[in-house]
Amino acid sequence: MNIQQLIGMIVLIPPVSLSASELLPTSDIEYVSIGTISVINGTSDQRATIGGTPLKQSPLNAHVVTREEIERLKFVDPDEFLDRIPGETQVRNLRIPNGGKSYTIPMLDGIPLESPYEGATQRLDRVNTSDIERVEVIKGPSSALYGNNAFGGVVNVISREAPNEPEGKVWAESGSFSRQRFGVNAGGRVDKLGYFIDANIRRTDGQRDDAKNDREQASIKLLYDVNDALRFTVRAEHLSEDTVVRGDLTRAQLADNPNQAGGLNSATDYTQDYISLKAEQDFESGSLDGSVVWREKSTIGLSRFSGPKDEDDSAISSKIMYRHNFAEDNAIIGFESYKGEQFTKAYGRADTSLSGPYTTFDNELALYAWFAQYQAYLTENLILTSGVRYEDVTLQSSLYEDDANFSDISPKFGLTYDLPAGKMLWLNISKGFYAPGLKSLFNIDSGNPDLKPEDATNIEVGLRGSSGDFNYDFAVYHTRIKNYLVTQTFGEVGSEYLSTTNAGQVTVKGIESVIEYAPYKTNWRVGLTHTYALNTYYSFISSKGDFSGNDMHRSPKHHFNARLAWQPIGHLVVEFEGDFYSTYFSDDANTPAGKFKRDERFNIRMTYDKKNWSFWANALNLTDTREDRATYSRGQLKFRTADGRAFYTGVSYKF
Repeated sequence: MNIQQLIGMIVLIPPVSLSASELLPTSDIEYVSIGTISVINGTSDQRATIGGTPLKQSPLNAHVVTREEIERLKFVDPDEFLDRIPGETQVRNLRIPNGGKSYTIPMLDGIPLESPYEGATQRLDRVNTSDIERVEVIKGPSSALYGNNAFGGVVNVISREAPNEPEGKVWAESGSFSRQRFGVNAGGRVDKLGYFIDANIRRTDGQRDDAKNDREQASIKLLYDVNDALRFTVRAEHLSEDTVVRGDLTRAQLADNPNQAGGLNSATDYTQDYISLKAEQDFESGSLDGSVVWREKSTIGLSRFSGPKDEDDSAISSKIMYRHNFAEDNAIIGFESYKGEQFTKAYGRADTSLSGPYTTFDNELALYAWFAQYQAYLTENLILTSGVRYEDVTLQSSLYEDDANFSDISPKFGLTYDLPAGKMLWLNISKGFYAPGLKSLFNIDSGNPDLKPEDATNIEVGLRGSSGDFNYDFAVYHTRIKNYLVTQTFGEVGSEYLSTTNAGQVTVKGIESVIEYAPYKTNWRVGLTHTYALNTYYSFISSKGDFSGNDMHRSPKHHFNARLAWQPIGHLVVEFEGDFYSTYFSDDANTPAGKFKRDERFNIRMTYDKKNWSFWANALNLTDTREDRATYSRGQLKFRTADGRAFYTGVSYKF
């Protein structure tokens, strides 16, 4: 599709957006809600809290994606809504584009979804996507209430509540690349017992030959209100997934046949079972929350990050937190733990059928954290939030005689100042640390048991609020990571070996912006999110050279996401979205031949709701962009591909 054709489509098909409030009628048309995203001073984010404090009053860079927005997106890939969040990168983490490290912690109802040291933004697809009430995105190691290794931040999924009145829904969807999805859910209350149940199935092949992404999910949530002050919640979830992901293609391969299979990145059968129990007790001057989560997962096949394996992973997480409310101030104290074990059968590199000989080993991770936070009103408009988090991390493996233990105390400090007309200025200064893994310490050909944990210092200042028809949220941040861990190749040709070293320091800084324009008494909304990022190696001397001052690879300086939404007639909402990246280097050496710019991407989504029925028709990637992300290695660019232009439609019925 050329640009003239695209403009023609835009003229013919009405545009879209995101918003912070419901549409107000300008005539006799009965307008419906367009939804909301990102700016957290609107009415839709009132339930979004951290430690019982509303997010919009906290000295944090935070964004909220509501259920209305998620239901309109109908996403399969989490990037479909993460693209709308400033600070989202193309690689695994918020803010820091390093795919080899877990700087982002995905959470479910405030508890890490899996090991805090295996987190990634894309792991959100391991939550039942039809059971999401909202998604809270908080940047940087800014709060004592979550893990110190969250240099990028946390993505907290809040599961659905039980509705007050009985309700149910069945839905189906079909479209390009053999996409088929079906689901059913029901919820309600019987006296003191509330429930929400969901089950859904997905089948999709994608554009590449032999690729597939199939899954089955089911979840149930039960809430029992013993009285007005005490509630128990039990939630269980099952996920079964069968995926085949093809490897990167060169430009010549893309030109020859962009659908060809190419190399195999991963082919896995994955299952996960999850059970959580939560108790909430309110007191006259405080509240006590306690949660325990048991999770077990099994991964069989060829992982994109390792060779063929059969791995069983089980873990127990727990968190207890007490909040005491004074006249105006409040204090929080708590304890959090994670105890996980992985039992792995590792097969030969070429044994994709997992039928030959194998070796076995056990890995264990134990993490214990104590945290405290105090929030004080220094004046009527000035709030001080100070906290501290102590973490102790122990790693063990049957492969090594030695264990590893790291511990650290990370302080957190923040100020919020209420300005006139609902505006808020905030400042946050925080520390974090990231422990090296056992493989880096002992196993990579030439281990380095003297590795130090990475140390992060994060400083942010922000302004959020509204002015007339505008909502806005701006943040300026600066994160310095010391003792940056890098696995490198050393030695002469023919006798190379790998070793991990504390190679230097990384500076991650930028400006993250959200602006939403919602004109009074109109039926349209517009939103823009922008990330300006300067991710550089402040000091980085590697085995391949001195990269000090270079850009981190896969670090575009600009990322724009623009949305325009329109309700042309009652019950119909149309959204047009554009997503744009600037040029970046695809290697640490910043080789000119390794420069890459992903083409612009445009999406159109239409939803029609009438009484109990809902219909939707979406068109994704109208520019048919295939080259999604580039890596420069051995003198050539290779590309992770995206599915091309895709269309799908669906229908749901509420009963």
